[in-house]
Amino acid sequence: GDVRETPAMTVCHMLMQDGAVVHVYDPKVQKEEALIEFRYHELQVDESKLVFSDSPKDAVDGAHAIVVLTEWDEFKKYDYGEFYTKMMKPAFVFDGRGILNRPQLEGMGFEVHTIGQAQGAMPIPAPPVEVK
Repeated sequence: GDVRETPAMTVCHMLMQDGAVVHVYDPKVQKEEALIEFRYHELQVDESKLVFSDSPKDAVDGAHAIVVLTEWDEFKKYDYGEFYTKMMKPAFVFDGRGILNRPQLEGMGFEVHTIGQAQGAMPIPAPPVEVK
């Protein structure tokens, strides 16, 4: 997988710097590739805080939050209700790509934050175009 210049690297590094143990599930990226990219950008990583999981279910087990930083279609299709039952409460979802169904996730009990969108905000429709 290609992890060059991805915001996921920065976000994961910041979370680890704050003491989080980051469990990653990405079907396209291996841990070794991520570590090479961290070193390339001169970011120090405590490998014990960066855990690559074999499945999304493993990654969310006991987690405080899910952070979606990729646009892969499979992330739209997961059983987030099942994920919610495996997570610590309150359970958070941070949708960095705006690909998830926010009202549905909130209905399950998640506190949802769509990056770039205010809490409770609805997308602003484009103004009507006058055709002459």
